[in-house]
Amino acid sequence: MSKAITAAIWLFTVLFAYWMGIRNSIEALSETNHAAPLDILPNKVEASPPPDSPKESSSKQSSEITELPSAEITVELAGNPLDSSGKRKGFENLKSSHPIERLQAFAELLKNPDPQSISYALQSYESLPGGPGRFSELKMLAFAWGQVDPEAALKWAKKQQHWDEHVASSSIMDSWARNDPESAIAWAKGNFDGEDNPYYIGIINGLSESSLPMATDLMMELPYGRVRGRSAHILFEKVWSKGEEVALHWAEHLPEGSLQDFAFGELGEKIAREDLGRAVEWVNSMEESGVKSAVAEDVAREMARQSPVAAGDWVLQLPEGNSKEVVVKEVARIWSKKDPVATAAWINQFPEGTNVDTAIEELVREISSTDPQGALSWAESITNPDRRKKLIEEAEGIIRKANFPNGQTTP
Repeated sequence: MSKAITAAIWLFTVLFAYWMGIRNSIEALSETNHAAPLDILPNKVEASPPPDSPKESSSKQSSEITELPSAEITVELAGNPLDSSGKRKGFENLKSSHPIERLQAFAELLKNPDPQSISYALQSYESLPGGPGRFSELKMLAFAWGQVDPEAALKWAKKQQHWDEHVASSSIMDSWARNDPESAIAWAKGNFDGEDNPYYIGIINGLSESSLPMATDLMMELPYGRVRGRSAHILFEKVWSKGEEVALHWAEHLPEGSLQDFAFGELGEKIAREDLGRAVEWVNSMEESGVKSAVAEDVAREMARQSPVAAGDWVLQLPEGNSKEVVVKEVARIWSKKDPVATAAWINQFPEGTNVDTAIEELVREISSTDPQGALSWAESITNPDRRKKLIEEAEGIIRKANFPNGQTTP
């Protein structure tokens, strides 16, 4: 074989090997890019390391992120984690106009929260249109952030609008109290001046998940007010979800007074919605007490909503006492809105001497704007002199305003 042929074969072999090497490199690079894990760090963290020491630079950046104070992590990571198209693979639906798709994307991102996912979720949340339409996303973001850094989250929440701040703060305190109630309580005490501390609503909600007795004790320590009432409602709904027997046991072990009356009243309303007959039998079996009044009021309310005539008949059969007076007022309040004429006929059925002042007051208030003269006549039948005088003056004022709309006192 001549040297020329040999050289040609050798050259062809070299060129073929070179071409195959380039092809394999391209394929390997393509496979590497497709296999790369999702990175949701912002652009600042993604910056390429210096060419002289890539490993050292990368390690240094990671260390700087870890060492940043938690409140500063949010600022550092909140730059622009989205790519140039405004989306990132796997989380395109974070800005979707479809609420279910958007919530699913938020839930997936925040399933195991860390500073990076919180930063990404925060920027996505703030890009959504404002208003209650994004409250669900706000709750998820705040709850997840409360697991990572509750104090930084609360610092951000304080800068939000009224309802946004309320929703965010409650969710953060809920999350914090599940993991570290002592720290959450200490923070709440140190960051609110006054007795009706709204942060306790979220704390008690979260604490009820980990320790219902501790949550109940904390609720009972609160001063009378909106926060205590709201907390009591949260706890009742929690125990009711565990079953009627659990709710009854919880109510029975509350101290006598307004809290126990409230719990039994809520219990009566729940039972009435499921089985009105059983609720009525329960009230009829009770001895006169604050608990009976509370239960009877809530049962009467539900009964009057379903059938005011049946509720009226039941009230007529109740024995005299505070429970009956409470129920009379409640039935009259609801029935007079539906049919004031039938309510008036019902009031006239009570025996002479029965105290129906509260029922008459409800009827007078309901018809005063449409029949002021009739309201005046009913007001004059009230037995309590102070209440009678007040309602007569109110009815006369409405009549006077109707006759002299311009304020003159003579025709």
